[in-house]
Amino acid sequence: MNLPFEPRARVLAKTIQMRNEETQWESFIVKLLKKLELSEEKKKAAEARYYQLARHVARKLNMREEDVHVVVQGSMRTQTTIAGDGREKFDLDIVIKVSGGPLSGLPPDQFFYAFGEALKGLPDAGEPEPKNRCWRLRYPGEPFYFDVTPAVPLSYGITGTNLRVRDQEKGWSPSNPEEFATWFCEIAKLRFSFEQRSWLVVAEDASAKIDPLPRDPVRIDDILRRLVQLMKLHRDSYYRKLPDARRVAMPISVILVTLAAKAYQQMVTQSSGTFVSAIEVVLEVVARMPDHIKRERHIEVNNPAMDSTHPENFADKWNIDGGLRDREFKSWHHRLSDDLFALFVEDYNKRSEERLHAVFGDAGVKAWKDMQPKPTGVLGGLLASAPAGMASQPQRPRATGERDTLA
Repeated sequence: MNLPFEPRARVLAKTIQMRNEETQWESFIVKLLKKLELSEEKKKAAEARYYQLARHVARKLNMREEDVHVVVQGSMRTQTTIAGDGREKFDLDIVIKVSGGPLSGLPPDQFFYAFGEALKGLPDAGEPEPKNRCWRLRYPGEPFYFDVTPAVPLSYGITGTNLRVRDQEKGWSPSNPEEFATWFCEIAKLRFSFEQRSWLVVAEDASAKIDPLPRDPVRIDDILRRLVQLMKLHRDSYYRKLPDARRVAMPISVILVTLAAKAYQQMVTQSSGTFVSAIEVVLEVVARMPDHIKRERHIEVNNPAMDSTHPENFADKWNIDGGLRDREFKSWHHRLSDDLFALFVEDYNKRSEERLHAVFGDAGVKAWKDMQPKPTGVLGGLLASAPAGMASQPQRPRATGERDTLA
């Protein structure tokens, strides 16, 4: 008999406990996701370019460096990065706050294109490419690319938040990457009753780690961040082989992060003691995500860190595309739910490559194989000398959806 999804999360969690596989599954997922995070070497390379960019823009605009404030946003800020399997370049989303100087007082489009001129000549970055709100720097010789969003601070009277950015359709549009990241990080600190062990160390204040690049390791009990990583990995794998017409409508990360964080917060504040394991929390958060999409006259997933008098709807395009993005979210969400259940219902020791691939994709399967004990002796030597199957220098940017910068 097929159980409805919400009850089966509890049934499956108890089954895993009875099989004494809870710790094994959790440890496996954490180890696999950590193998797919951005390496320390790539972080340092990106960070070096990050500071170089700030100095270059200040010099080109003839401004003091302290008046050109560069802040990281997106997954690097919330510590939910997934670098993937090396076939696609990693994206680093940053905002450059420009206070005063020659761009002060310009209308949106003039501000945006004048800033683009200041990006030209940046060593090794390539020609700046305009997008809706940002400029893309492809860095042909690096495994990453930058999406650089210029912003004007002190903008409460115009957009209801401290920053405004140029938007092709709206003119000036609000942006608040620091507040959004703080909102997410505060929720990620929350813990369920089953996690309250004497050895648990309380996380440091996230505000001390925001700028420029957070370096705290993501802890093994950090359920929300691990779930966000897992969802992004599943989404990217799910859409990788689909037609472009569907890929452009895939759920953007900021919507997934917002829905997951709201569901997690609701669960931990209202019914913390009813959950027995991280696996159950993961399944239940996924189940509750659609409940936090507002469906009245319009579909809304509003920015939770934005002043309610100046709302920013992350799902605004869902209302003008004939229902395409709404259908894609429902399709992907249904597949994620089924794939997670199918994975965990298997005995841990019998987990199959097929099930792992459905959830984690090619990158996850490769990471899983890399985790296996390596053969020694003659066989080990032969395998070690085999040609690598992966390109060492990816050139294709990762598809992350439209206007996807906060998460």
